[in-house]
Amino acid sequence: MLRALLLAAILACAPTVATAQTQASGLYANSSYDPRANPYRDLEHAINRASAENKRILIVVGGDWCIWCEILDRYLAQNADVHAAFEASFVVLKVNWSTQNENTAFLSGFPESVGYPDFFILDSNGAFLARQTTDVLENGESYSRPRMLAFAQRWRRA
Repeated sequence: MLRALLLAAILACAPTVATAQTQASGLYANSSYDPRANPYRDLEHAINRASAENKRILIVVGGDWCIWCEILDRYLAQNADVHAAFEASFVVLKVNWSTQNENTAFLSGFPESVGYPDFFILDSNGAFLARQTTDVLENGESYSRPRMLAFAQRWRRA
């Protein structure tokens, strides 16, 4: 409840930033790690979608500079079964962390990231559930299909 009130207060004061990243459907709530994006408004959009679609929210913190973020995007695009499992479980919200914008205020509400990409799992109402480092999902220079599928299945809502 307190988190929802805080989010509402921040949204009321946050400047509107027009970006081309909002999508109405699919896996992602936004399409890029845009340093100009307003993560509070993007989260509000993700909460609305997750509530309507009975899914959790997966915040992926990273940036265009992050090679593992690129590998993740490519992996999800090239592996239809993993993409489908993630899409059945999550609305994915990309949040930029870079020298251009560390999104300090927004990310202060979550555990400190120790590597990128970093996953934060939220319930459909925006309540923080867990953090998942992605190193345990890796396999060599890519991601592990069984671990990625298990991760998505673990967080799928009944």
